[in-house]
Amino acid sequence: MSVLENMPIRLRLTVMTVALLTVCCIGLTLILNFSASRMATRIDAMPLLPALQDSVNGGIAQSPSVTTLPIATSAATQKAKIDFKIESIMYMLFIIVGGGLSTYYISGRALQPLHKLNGQVKNINAHNLAETLTVPPTKDEIAELTVTFNNMTGKLDDSFKMQQRFSASAAHELRTPLAVLQTKVDVFKKKKTHTNEEYDALISVIEKQTQRLRGLVSNLLDMTNMDDNDEQSSIYVKDIFEDIISELAHIANNHQVTLSLDCDDSVILGNTDLLYRAFCNLAENGIKYNIDGGTVEMIVNKSNDEQVAIHIKDTGIGIDDEDKKIIFEPFYRVDKSRSRQMGGTGLGLSTVASIIKKHNGTITVTDNAKNGTDFTVILPLGSSPK
Repeated sequence: MSVLENMPIRLRLTVMTVALLTVCCIGLTLILNFSASRMATRIDAMPLLPALQDSVNGGIAQSPSVTTLPIATSAATQKAKIDFKIESIMYMLFIIVGGGLSTYYISGRALQPLHKLNGQVKNINAHNLAETLTVPPTKDEIAELTVTFNNMTGKLDDSFKMQQRFSASAAHELRTPLAVLQTKVDVFKKKKTHTNEEYDALISVIEKQTQRLRGLVSNLLDMTNMDDNDEQSSIYVKDIFEDIISELAHIANNHQVTLSLDCDDSVILGNTDLLYRAFCNLAENGIKYNIDGGTVEMIVNKSNDEQVAIHIKDTGIGIDDEDKKIIFEPFYRVDKSRSRQMGGTGLGLSTVASIIKKHNGTITVTDNAKNGTDFTVILPLGSSPK
């Protein structure tokens, strides 16, 4: 079997077909020779009935009283048997060889699109993943394989581009506070004497940029180590959002934003800490990017017997349609200047999307009817905790 596995598909099909033809032809030849031999023996043993002249009608009549006499097997009969065996073997070999050659030719024609596809695939590399292969007009497995390969390369291309953007953004985010620190230190070193106010200003900048770096590194580690937190349990969604409202109440008051909760008794299966982090991030963004006197509504209800729909709606600045397509990518910010003022690193929504995906859910963003945004999370329902 290992020998066959190492063969090309065309040669493997030919070998398997020849093997099948050989078995069938040998079996058929043996059966035919056995049947022919029995038939010849029975013919040789047929009785010889002498013919009697009918004197009245001039016809020939058989006499029932005549004794049957077997005909001796003649040399011609033996020769006929041998000739039949030889011819049957020759025909068998002819069929096997002809069938093998025909299979090799036909399989080559049948596998030609696959050979062409293989040539196209060999030309694909990391620099041309966006190029799609030509799909054969035939609606067979090869055409389906080509479509699947195009879909795969498309996803890979998106992943590579996202990784490149992530690397560039991470480098930029890390370089910015380091550059600020380096600039402040260089300026500070140029003067030989400094006032207490200058020392305080330098320490303040160092503290601020260090906190920024610490937060950025912490978020990156959280994204990397998210899979390590696999503990799951049945959770009442209402409990999570009540805790979130309690924690964010002072931030909402400072921004003059009203928080409201409309939640049924839905239960989900998941990790409490991760889900709390995801929904708290969405609610906190709704507060920070809202308007004075705005609202953040959290609505939870069963969409069907298997899923629960969670809406977090705000009346804030909203998100452009172009931004909605890439808002969940790492380091992406809708309002970059405002995000930096609030200490955002651009990893919040990316972390949220990763958490929701980890819980077999989906997250989408649409416009709120009252202006602002509507983040919709769909999660599978769980069983009530005992």
